[in-house]
Amino acid sequence: MQELKWLEVLPEQSLEAGVKLLKELGWHIQVREIDGVLFVNSGHTILLKTSSRESVEALLYGMAISFATLPAAALQAVRRFVKESRGEG
Repeated sequence: MQELKWLEVLPEQSLEAGVKLLKELGWHIQVREIDGVLFVNSGHTILLKTSSRESVEALLYGMAISFATLPAAALQAVRRFVKESRGEG
């Protein structure tokens, strides 16, 4: 059993919105399942390989709250950096 106790700090108070935030910040998160094994990738890099959906959720939750709980100015600086590194700003 797991409880995502800080879910309210994520955008829209959902893990899906947290993953969207990670993607906006350049993480290229993808979750896929192959023969009952779950993979969490960032681009071509495997971050997690597991058979547990709860493990996937815990990883994504932790990653998302690490950014969502930054002070607003720090999060904005990360967003600016990502935009500039993509050649968008």
